[in-house]
Amino acid sequence: MGDPTFVEEPRAEVSQSSLLDGIDRAVFAAALIDRLRGAGLAVSIHSAERLAEAIGAVRPTARSELYWLCRVSLVRDVRDLETFDRAFAVIFEGGALPVGRSARKSNRQPPPTHSNDQQVKLAARNQAAEGAGGVPWSSAPSAGPDDALVDDNDEDVVLPELLPSELAIFADTPFDQLSDVELATIGEWLEGAIISWPTRTVRRTQRDRRGVMLDRRATLSAARRTGGDPLDLIWQKKRQRPRRVVMLADVSGSMQTFVRPYMHVMRALARHVNAETFAFSTDLTRVTNALGQDDVQDAITAASELVDDRFSGTRIATSFTTLIANPTWSTSVRGAVVLVASDGWDTDEPEALARVMARLERMSHKIVWVNPRASLEDFEPLVGGMAAALPHCASFLSGHSLMAMRDVILALGR
Repeated sequence: MGDPTFVEEPRAEVSQSSLLDGIDRAVFAAALIDRLRGAGLAVSIHSAERLAEAIGAVRPTARSELYWLCRVSLVRDVRDLETFDRAFAVIFEGGALPVGRSARKSNRQPPPTHSNDQQVKLAARNQAAEGAGGVPWSSAPSAGPDDALVDDNDEDVVLPELLPSELAIFADTPFDQLSDVELATIGEWLEGAIISWPTRTVRRTQRDRRGVMLDRRATLSAARRTGGDPLDLIWQKKRQRPRRVVMLADVSGSMQTFVRPYMHVMRALARHVNAETFAFSTDLTRVTNALGQDDVQDAITAASELVDDRFSGTRIATSFTTLIANPTWSTSVRGAVVLVASDGWDTDEPEALARVMARLERMSHKIVWVNPRASLEDFEPLVGGMAAALPHCASFLSGHSLMAMRDVILALGR
């Protein structure tokens, strides 16, 4: 049955049969991605949904259209193009779809007109792709007259990516499904990704031509050079200073798979900004100095050795009470943004956590709570500790993946 969104199109367009008529788009996309992953192509977790939506919108009528649709939807790195071309040819060669060489060359659009040099280079590249069992690389000339259609220039192209290509393939994958090598790569990126930082207004001022306050003393002092007439008005504005951030990371057994990426975030806060970092399980431990070391592995190892009770039980109310009761640590909380990374599973009484959270809310600027369990579809904050803490939080985020951590970083500077 046709898609109802195509009912009002011209009859000639509706009558055209798609390659995938009568085929479930979701099943086709999932099967194709499974085959591509088996061939060694890294495909993100949400690519099947994106490909199914693209097929429903475009309704490809030729293999070349299906090729470009799959390539745009599934391939995120130019280095994966060769693997994708080879896998695509193997999957569709001799299958139910028309995938012969004549089908590969079938294109309803008129061939573009290129210069003689560009046609020679383009034909050489397409011939090489045909010989390798792939699909012609390009059907359009380069953007400028000086651009060459050679593979060496592909690395010089700068694309506006939100994430590096080696991270984009598992940007939506939960941290507990990644390997130690992938987590280490994510951690290195997180340490340099904190670009938005909260600020606070202080009493001191600074000169600014766009300021809204008149600096009377400086204006009168400058007027002595003009016979007492204030010809030049000097303006000023309030200074902005970085607001302190205090991060409290749960390192109990229920948070074991998420401790490593959160440690990298804590290290970035400890090294680059005015922040205090603590780890807690059954007790609270300050790890700011340990995470400030230059070497990443040495810093995380030193911080882990400080926390004797890691991967054990959880006493959130007791740990937060220790933070507030300490005369030095409590000073760092006043006016700060408190970032808590925990699933809310607490062996203390919910009433005790509610009381300490209320006091922590009054002392701090705001509280941002990160709970990786919140990414589940059927999640509800019904656990005693989480239900007691949630009313005192300004933001409640999941932070279960790389893209989710981006929202956490933005929430800090909001």
